[in-house]
Amino acid sequence: MDVNTLQKGGMDRRLSISSKVNTGFTLFELITTLAVIAVISAIVPGVSASIINTNKVAVAVNKIAADMAYARTQAIMRAENVQLCKSTDGIKCIKSRQWESGWIIFVDANKNRKREKTEILLKYQPRLDTVNITYRGSGSSNYLRFRSDGATGVNGTFAFCSEASREHARALILFRTGRLRLSKTRPGGKPISCDRS
Repeated sequence: MDVNTLQKGGMDRRLSISSKVNTGFTLFELITTLAVIAVISAIVPGVSASIINTNKVAVAVNKIAADMAYARTQAIMRAENVQLCKSTDGIKCIKSRQWESGWIIFVDANKNRKREKTEILLKYQPRLDTVNITYRGSGSSNYLRFRSDGATGVNGTFAFCSEASREHARALILFRTGRLRLSKTRPGGKPISCDRS
């Protein structure tokens, strides 16, 4: 019996296998497709670069905001001063303009704003590349101290700027109470300055 033949009730039924012949693209379809690809190719690099820069700034903002919340919580739970300061090696605090170099969180038991070998290191954040992070406010620009009540006692603003584009800049505004607020401007509505001086 042939593969394409079915027998049902003594009657042969032949299955017809048909295939549609594909003739390809017309010239008009080809030109239209190439035009669409050209437009998308021109738009995508700019859009993807913008998305990448926005994400880099968002990652940096989220890291430092989460670490500040962690330091604040630890200060309250331990009923001790907990400090967040710039650090490149994860061991000691440094004086530098750049927070993107990294930071540490430690229990400042003797309240001298320096990490001693005997003081507990709670967290180390290594360098964040391609984002500039500056802090300006009352007190030192090199560290933040959270007291046992969760307050910092100082107001200040962290500015986050993408090295590739300043249009994605964000500000993280710190209140004396230890609370944070994210903004597209500095306090009072002034534009975020990416100037490192």
